Amino acid sequence: MDFKKITAPDGKVSYIPEDIDLIFPESDLPKELAHFLAYIPWDEKYLEYVPNEYKSFFETVLPHLHARTTDVHTAVCLPLLKKLIDETDEPVKQRLVYISLILHDSGWSKCSSKEIADSLSYTGLALSAAARAPKNKHAELGSQLAGQILKSFKFDPPLSAQDSDTIKQMVLYHDVTKQVIDKGVVTTELYLVSDSDRFWSYTHQNFWQDTVRKGVSADEYASNLARELDDYFYTEQGKKIALELLAERREEVARWAALH
Repeated sequence: MDFKKITAPDGKVSYIPEDIDLIFPESDLPKELAHFLAYIPWDEKYLEYVPNEYKSFFETVLPHLHARTTDVHTAVCLPLLKKLIDETDEPVKQRLVYISLILHDSGWSKCSSKEIADSLSYTGLALSAAARAPKNKHAELGSQLAGQILKSFKFDPPLSAQDSDTIKQMVLYHDVTKQVIDKGVVTTELYLVSDSDRFWSYTHQNFWQDTVRKGVSADEYASNLARELDDYFYTEQGKKIALELLAERREEVARWAALH
């Protein structure tokens, strides 16, 4: 694996794998905050990650995913969702889980650059105080947007009104917290959406992207992910898959260290 140098708008230098493209968009944010907006540009190659039966729906939602690398994030996590479901013993409503994951981060398209920057202002997995408000906002906006999309898309077979309400609720609460658990709205399906979403932090694409966005070294970020993994995932199979992903990232970090 080869690595390349990335220089953020504030002059900070990082190294990421050659196969990851990273763009710093123009914005009104101060230079010292602009690195939070770095993103991996969408490429049609990521459609290969999307199961054929959901491709049409994914492409319908895609225009609402071009913010905060949400498009790449959602596509890359779909095969991990399949793996998670395959390792889940109890029966689940797979269709609703897939649709919810495709929609879960659509609300970022309605958020400002400052809100997106604030949402990434932490170097591990535990949210900073500044990140909580935009995180909550994107879920609320995403649930509203999901309602609009679900009404207009022609599903075969059609979704029931209850199905649509369940999906909107899973989008709203996909960032499962203690407060959400206390509401009594958590289901196995919601845990699967939440854990599948959280796999993103451990993927090849986002791990290296976030070392730049969050301004943290690769070895420190790997240590942060390891330390917080057990409390971050809700299902045992989710923790197992995350550990496998983390082992892959540690191998990549070791390769980077050997070259530097």
